[in-house]
Amino acid sequence: MKELATSHISFEKSLDIKSLRQQVKQETGLVVRRMDAFTLIALLAVYRAKGDIQLSKRCGLYSCADYFSSELMQSMLRDMHNAHAIKPLSFVASVGNAANYYLANTFGIDGPNIFLGSSEQAMVKNQVLAEADMGSNLIDHGVVVVWQEDEKVRQCWVKIIENDGFSS
Repeated sequence: MKELATSHISFEKSLDIKSLRQQVKQETGLVVRRMDAFTLIALLAVYRAKGDIQLSKRCGLYSCADYFSSELMQSMLRDMHNAHAIKPLSFVASVGNAANYYLANTFGIDGPNIFLGSSEQAMVKNQVLAEADMGSNLIDHGVVVVWQEDEKVRQCWVKIIENDGFSS
C-alpha cells in the first residue's frame, strides 16, 4: 500500500452550519445544501486530499467515527425516548447513510463503501479493510476517512492510498 495524499480538517463546534457550508462551497464549488457538519467537513477533507489525483473506477471508501452524526442521532434518540416515530429523512440522513453516500457520489467512488462505528484505532481499522480489498484485487485506490468530535472541535482526517502490489 502506498499513501498518495493526506488532509486534516478541524473546526470549532461553535462555527455555525451556514458559515461552514459557505466555506465548503467557496473552496470546492460543490452544491452542499441540506448537509450536516459531519458530511461537510468530510467533503472538504477529501477534496483537499484528492487534489489532482485521478481515482480509478476501482476505488473504495472506508470511513469510521466514534459517533453517528451527533445532531441527527440526538434527534432520533429523543424521538425514540419520547415514543415518537423516527423521521424517515432523519434516518436516511444518518451518517452511515448520508456522509458515505455524498462522498462516494461526489468523488465517483464506485467500489466498496464501508462505515465503521468505533472509538479506538479508527485509521488502522479502515486501512486494514482497504488493504484486504487491495490484496483481493477488488480496488486500486482507497479513500480512508476518520471523524472525531468533542465538546469544542470537529475533525476529519483523510488518506488516499494506492495498491502498490505489495502487502504490508
